[in-house]
Amino acid sequence: MPNSFRTALVACVLCLLSAFPYAASGQSSLTPTPEKSKTAASKKIVAKTKVVAKKNGPTVEEQLQQVSQQIKQQQEQIELQQSQIQQLQQTNTQLQQQVQQQGQAFQTSVQTATQQAAAAQEGVKSLNTTVTSLQTETKVASAALMENKKAVDALENPLAIHYKGLTITPGGWIESMFLVRGRNENADITSSFASAPFNGVANSNLSEFRASARGSRPIVVATSMVGSTKLTGYLEMDFLGQAPTSNQVETNSFVPRQRQLWMQAEFKNGVTLTAGQFWSLMTTDRKGIATRSEFIPTGSEGSYVVGYSFVRQNAVRITKNFSNKTWAAFEVANSETTLGTSYTPANLMGFNTSSNAGSPNGSTLNYLAGSTNGFSTNLAPDFIGKVAFEPGYGHFEIKALGRIFRDRIATTSTLPGVTNVSEGGGIGWAAILPITKKADFVFEGLGGKGIGRYGASNTPDVTLKPNGQIVPLTEVHSLVGLELHPKTKLDMYFYGGDEYVGASRYTTVNSSGATIAAGYGSPLVNNTNCNLEVIPEGGAACGAQNKNLYDATGGFWYRIYKGPFGTFQYGAQLEYFHRVAWAGVGGAPTGDDVVGLTGFRFYLP
Repeated sequence: MPNSFRTALVACVLCLLSAFPYAASGQSSLTPTPEKSKTAASKKIVAKTKVVAKKNGPTVEEQLQQVSQQIKQQQEQIELQQSQIQQLQQTNTQLQQQVQQQGQAFQTSVQTATQQAAAAQEGVKSLNTTVTSLQTETKVASAALMENKKAVDALENPLAIHYKGLTITPGGWIESMFLVRGRNENADITSSFASAPFNGVANSNLSEFRASARGSRPIVVATSMVGSTKLTGYLEMDFLGQAPTSNQVETNSFVPRQRQLWMQAEFKNGVTLTAGQFWSLMTTDRKGIATRSEFIPTGSEGSYVVGYSFVRQNAVRITKNFSNKTWAAFEVANSETTLGTSYTPANLMGFNTSSNAGSPNGSTLNYLAGSTNGFSTNLAPDFIGKVAFEPGYGHFEIKALGRIFRDRIATTSTLPGVTNVSEGGGIGWAAILPITKKADFVFEGLGGKGIGRYGASNTPDVTLKPNGQIVPLTEVHSLVGLELHPKTKLDMYFYGGDEYVGASRYTTVNSSGATIAAGYGSPLVNNTNCNLEVIPEGGAACGAQNKNLYDATGGFWYRIYKGPFGTFQYGAQLEYFHRVAWAGVGGAPTGDDVVGLTGFRFYLP
């Protein structure tokens, strides 16, 4: 309780007690009385009060004393509480002071710690800067060291030769191949699809074994930059050429053969100009339209696959790349005409077997000195165009070929000469589709007239009417393939192809007045002796002409080693091809062959 409240309460009690005697005597405390009367009355009241108090309980005085004692006790308690409050206030003050002191000390510690942290952070930043600087210096030093090492490695182990602004890079592979044929073809690693021995002839009863390194292929590439234009020169050879002294008796000596030899300028605007000997535009590309990106069957067979369309010949080509999705190219190329006929008119000129092809005996035109086979006498080049598309899935091509053929029946003393000209050509198509990341499907074809030499089987382009007029033969080539890459070291392949040669049948009369076959595929052709080992004396030679050829082959290449020293791999291939002739007198002879090849290749790095 508050002290002021307690004091007021005591005062009120004293007032009530002081007024009590007057109320008991029936007089108002406001009425004046004489002093004596007052005294006497007071004594009487006190006496009566004592008597009453004795009768009724404690007296007023005793009550006052009790109240006073209670008040005193309460005051003592109040004083004790006030003392405790003062002690608590002093303690609180001390605690506040301590808190203030601790807060100040804490703030001082925080400030000190903050300052120390800032100093440490500055130290860390300085250290980081130093570390970063050291790392940068280390990277620069390492890069310089690597460049020096590369320069040293390039000097000690050059990947290319630098000569007067040219970068010359050697390449290619060395090959050792073993092969066995079920029927003899005398053909080394290049099978003669169109000459597979007919059933029953001597070579069909003789197998053939060869061990050959002639498929080895040295390559040299020279490149240079002139501003934004890339210049390239390319040379590729093998040893499948034949010279009069080539043999397998003692030294197995064979001459190098020119496979490719071209020059190229690639301009920044997507135009590429190429000139020289290279794979024709009729050859399918794997990517865009570009040299060195051609689809070439990956087997060991040197003649590839029946139905594969290609030639390698001298040409001039211009190519335009449209944003790496569409390409267009046009090519003007060397021409050559192959002839297949049952009847050859007298005094025929212009073909590789004609008399004019062997004389004069120029070394630049004849295959071999003194050979009766030369080159056809061409009127114009072959014209080839191609468009390739890569819309986002696969590679697609459309090709077109235009050809001009010519021959001449020479003038005699009785007949005037005549020159014959004919046209041919074809349409080709191709697609290479990635079935999965490890499998590609290949499909290509070529159809037209006079396209025989553009196929792997080397079928004839044209035949002749009895009067010497040229007739281009209808032909269709097709190939399908599946290329698998199940492992990084293993490549597998399967190809199948077909070539068809249509007939152009004519007849003529010989000097005896008998009707004989002319043209190509005539049923009057004498096939009687096509299945004999030895033709009887006086018997007719086999006159069979090919109608259809097909091929099925498969194999693999396994990379034993691939690294900075090059690639060493082993491969094997099994091939079957079949030949069917047009039916003639004596039937339609057939022939086939089975070829197994196995060997090693080492690719230069």
